[in-house]
Amino acid sequence: MYATEKYVRFEVKELNAQTRELANDLTGDIRYLSQQIHDLSERLQLLENNLEEIVNEVRNQNGV
Repeated sequence: MYATEKYVRFEVKELNAQTRELANDLTGDIRYLSQQIHDLSERLQLLENNLEEIVNEVRNQNGV
C-alpha cells in the first residue's frame, strides 16, 4: 500500500499539532519547576539566615 500525498500531508499536520501541544505543555512544566526551584532557593536562604542567627545567639549566651 502506498501513501497518498493527501494522507502524508494530513499525517504531517497532525504530528506538527501534537508536537506544538507537547512543546506548550513542557514549557508550562518548565516554568512551574523553575518557579518551584526559585521558591525553594529563597526558603533555603531564609533557613540559612535563621540558623546563623541561632548559632550566633548560642555563642553569645555561652560567651564564645
